[in-house]
Amino acid sequence: MTLRDALDRTLLLMRDEVHDTVTDDELIAALTGLRVALVADAANIASHSAQTAFVTAAMLMARSGHHVHLICPPAALVGQQPPLGRGDLVEELARAGADLLPGYSFATGAPVGEVDIAITLGNSEISVRAARLIRLNARPWSGHLGDQTASNMWDGGLWPLGGMAAAGLAAAEAFKTSMRTLAHAARNPARMETVFAPATNVVFALAPEGTPFVRQLGTFDCISGGAIINAILYALARVPGVEGRARVIEPDTTDTSNLNRYMLLQRSRLKDDKAHDLATILTGCGLAIEPVPKRYEPAQLPSLLPLAASVLVGVDDIPTRWLVQRAGPDWLGVGATTHWSALASFHADGLGCAQCLHPTDDPGNAPIPTVAFVSFWAGLLTASYFLRHRASQTIPASEQQIYLTALRPEHPSWSAVPRRRGCPSCAALRAPVLDKSAQRSPHTRAGGAVFLAARFPVCPAGTD
Repeated sequence: MTLRDALDRTLLLMRDEVHDTVTDDELIAALTGLRVALVADAANIASHSAQTAFVTAAMLMARSGHHVHLICPPAALVGQQPPLGRGDLVEELARAGADLLPGYSFATGAPVGEVDIAITLGNSEISVRAARLIRLNARPWSGHLGDQTASNMWDGGLWPLGGMAAAGLAAAEAFKTSMRTLAHAARNPARMETVFAPATNVVFALAPEGTPFVRQLGTFDCISGGAIINAILYALARVPGVEGRARVIEPDTTDTSNLNRYMLLQRSRLKDDKAHDLATILTGCGLAIEPVPKRYEPAQLPSLLPLAASVLVGVDDIPTRWLVQRAGPDWLGVGATTHWSALASFHADGLGCAQCLHPTDDPGNAPIPTVAFVSFWAGLLTASYFLRHRASQTIPASEQQIYLTALRPEHPSWSAVPRRRGCPSCAALRAPVLDKSAQRSPHTRAGGAVFLAARFPVCPAGTD
């Protein structure tokens, strides 16, 4: 197991931007050579939101191989932060950091000399020299990224979603700093100069301020145990007092190439079943996970249906999303990535379905290029939709989907999902089936057969 193996998917993504003559060693050097100081003082690290931002930013940057100095006084963790345990924040982060990428560890204490970028929470005092300084802040549902002139105390309070958004913003800024060291080898110098330019004074809102907080998540299903579902469960597990029960339907085991982006994965647990690993790491966090080591495909549907009323999907395979949609959940959330961009959408009665949004397959079995902060954004956006749904908030149809290029968070695109004439999944949903109350109960063999015949006459098997 090598660092190159763990960063494989990240290196593939970086190669979109640089000439083929650049070696893997040069790409890895760009990532690991970045020196970051992550800074918080006692006043600004006291809340659950601030601690969530600090932990999340550190973990995202670590999964990209950046050299991160944790500069923070002793602070007892005030809420759940899996895969960290209970105890002191920096001590638990250091323990978790040593179990991420091969040969990786966080540095604790002040660095020697100048760092490339210092990332501070609120108005924390900073004593290190840095080529660039950014300050993070948050409100309950929004993350803020500013420059050295920002002077407000951390404002996130207890609710952690805004803190996670701030961490996502910070991780992208750190990664762009690494990429700019490769500007001499850029395939498109103009693109490198604009897309990878620093972002300043960004406010990213996951939901309107005043959106209710919700802790009771009920029963839901997760299709996949991969990077996006990892990020969704990472976010939901941090909701104070959260309670919920979920099936994770996932047949595969973890491998080294997952370490770059699976937010709850530790190196010591590689080769474990993905679903069982999530159940284990989230034990005691308020989310009861039932691992279901099966692939969501037609042959397995008799044992998997009916699905819960709410379903979260994080698979790359587009026909699998159609297959889940045809099961008729009351509410469906879908997270996805494509290169530097994260996508999320929700689907319910009267709105465009998952196949309306993605009507054609994008076949291919090649490894998918991606990076920690992009997969994280896909999960965070989907988790935010789900929490708003569970809070019974009416989300405007004009916000049914979001497309976010994480390198340029100033310009997210929210839009509706138009219903497509002749959509096969919409037609399947209109077919005669058992009533919804019957679908939500353990179905008999006969009932399952009627449901399957009505909804799933033909559909290709999906892969995770």
